[in-house]
Amino acid sequence: MSQSSNASRNSPLEALRGRLIVSCQASEGDPLDNLDTLTRIATSALRGGAGGLRAEGVERIAAFRAITQLPIIGLIKTYDTNGDVYITPDFRSAKAIDHAGADIIALDCTARRLATAEPWPELIRRIHTELNRPVLADIATLDDALAAERAGADAVATTLYGYTAETANIRAISWSLVQSIVAHLTIPVLVEGHITNPEEVHRALDLGATAVVVGSAITRPETITARFVEAAHGLSKNDLAQSKKTSV
Repeated sequence: MSQSSNASRNSPLEALRGRLIVSCQASEGDPLDNLDTLTRIATSALRGGAGGLRAEGVERIAAFRAITQLPIIGLIKTYDTNGDVYITPDFRSAKAIDHAGADIIALDCTARRLATAEPWPELIRRIHTELNRPVLADIATLDDALAAERAGADAVATTLYGYTAETANIRAISWSLVQSIVAHLTIPVLVEGHITNPEEVHRALDLGATAVVVGSAITRPETITARFVEAAHGLSKNDLAQSKKTSV
């Protein structure tokens, strides 16, 4: 493929450089799991200055495409027999994402997915040759990121850090992982997952990330409320302890 064709394919990624991408998703059974509701949330995020969106599912991607020409990262989630999430598991899913209007296709490019019926290195090749779309490799480790770059991924994102066997149940950003990926890769690096405040967005960009994806901290009132409630409970316990101390 020519350099001009590659440049054209990667233009959505360039448009996201230095920008905040908002992930507008809701799990099945979540009160926000409604197409109109999520589209309104996406509209609000765009009005707030989001440089792009991350969307799951054909209907949502198509609905978001109708409200913006800014880049959309599209994916389809499935779950394996262990209940682990699998992002865009096959070419059929990738093609549906493309037809719905996504500019960038996200794939699970972790080591655990290399033994599937359609391994992700082959999916990258087909997405490039048959759809001419850039691929965002969702990874969990530096080794994943290096393998994805070697296979031709156009960018990587730290989306799956905390969701693989090696990183299970970690719910905080690994700044050392971000630094290592930025230092070792030549393709764009997106920081995604466990971002809770604007200072972390600034830090990620300062470390060399191309862009930052934020979801729950912006779009999920249940998660946001729980954080405030936890802070209130912590304050109440501290007040009680202080009260006991002064009464002695």
